[in-house]
Amino acid sequence: MSTLLVASRADPASMTFYDAITRHRSWVEARCPIGVLLRCAQIDAFLLLIDELHVTADGLDQELEQQISGEIDNVVVLSKHYSASGRPAMTVHPIGVTSGELIGESGKSGGRFGTLVPPHPKMAHVIRALLCLADNQSKLDGFDVTLEATHHGPLLSVPTMYVEIGSSPAEWTDHELAEIWMDTLDRSLFDASWRPSERWILCIGGGHYAPRHKDVIRRSGEDVGHILPSYSLPSESDEENQEKFSVVLDSAVDSMRSSRPDTEIVAHFDRKSMNSWQRNWISTKLSDYGIRVLRGNQIMEK
Repeated sequence: MSTLLVASRADPASMTFYDAITRHRSWVEARCPIGVLLRCAQIDAFLLLIDELHVTADGLDQELEQQISGEIDNVVVLSKHYSASGRPAMTVHPIGVTSGELIGESGKSGGRFGTLVPPHPKMAHVIRALLCLADNQSKLDGFDVTLEATHHGPLLSVPTMYVEIGSSPAEWTDHELAEIWMDTLDRSLFDASWRPSERWILCIGGGHYAPRHKDVIRRSGEDVGHILPSYSLPSESDEENQEKFSVVLDSAVDSMRSSRPDTEIVAHFDRKSMNSWQRNWISTKLSDYGIRVLRGNQIMEK
């Protein structure tokens, strides 16, 4: 499984990640016209440093495959996290644009409205490893350690996730936080003993930081795919947004099936954030895909 780690000179936290990971393992530089490309001498991974901001790097995976004459199986983007509150955070999330005015329009932070990128199968394993470290790491006291809902670009073809340090310049340039992330990735992304769950979860509803979904993922040991927040959901009176959400939902399901073709998808609702019409309407849509909606306790029973 060839992993491509992507860093950007335009992102200060990305550069902090880059410095940490180049010290953490042994790398050999390879010729590459699209950036500084390093191949790891110890694991099946590449590290690519680009000049442009990563959220706009559409097609980077396919472009690199042509350069190395090989396949990239998954992408992990090393990124800063920003929030208006400035609260310190370590986050993980899938990518794609779930809300907008017109299907197909460019997103404000890259991507295209209605197109979701295949989610990384190890995303839940990564967030569980990070949460476990946070429980025993005083450096992360007061941090939000969490999943985020699916959002922003770039447009890529292979399973992808973002791992992030936030939410201000003080954290973006903190090398100790990057080292904690490197420890986390060793325990999860590069864990040779990892085995995927028999099914994985499409999460729907809730806020951007998905606390209810995170709790189910952490306690169940199940894998997670896309997370469609409440602000992307339609209302009963708005047929136009119902049509838009149908496109988003179709892309979420298709991209999850692309990422893990033989794996059952089940859905989990943040029920308190949704009204009865939304729950019933989306449940009907999901039944057309053969996807069951399970409550948190049903998921954790398995």
